[in-house]
Amino acid sequence: MKTCIALFFILGWVPLSSQLDTSVIDAIPTTLEEYNYLTKGYSIQVESGLDMKKGYTIEKQGTHDIGDYYFTVMKLMREDGNQLAGILIISEGKLSGQKFYSTIPINNPELMKLYGLQIAKWNKNLISDYCQLISVYLSSYIHTAHITEGMKAAK
Repeated sequence: MKTCIALFFILGWVPLSSQLDTSVIDAIPTTLEEYNYLTKGYSIQVESGLDMKKGYTIEKQGTHDIGDYYFTVMKLMREDGNQLAGILIISEGKLSGQKFYSTIPINNPELMKLYGLQIAKWNKNLISDYCQLISVYLSSYIHTAHITEGMKAAK
């Protein structure tokens, strides 16, 4: 089962991500600068003890122990208007300690393609465990949206 999910993710993600129209989301898109900060700059900042990027805050959403990896999910928030700029997921191998920094962009199809290409380079165990993590967050999001829509309809 995990292998099937991993293969779908590797083979299906890049074509799927190019078909997704995230412009229907009413949100300011993640910029290339924000994307690069989360995928590269954040780790340098933490390792070097530097201050947080000006104009932003980072909020930890949760830590998860799934399969062979630990995952930390964080939100990059723009202080101006308290808007979501991107989602950072740090994946750390339990045995190797190797860390992978991935960014889920908001409302930016071109950056979504980069995200898909980055993940396609991972090994199948990481992809499988990552897929489980994303599925849990997605099901929670859909469940919350379903309840919210039900409450709106009841009014």
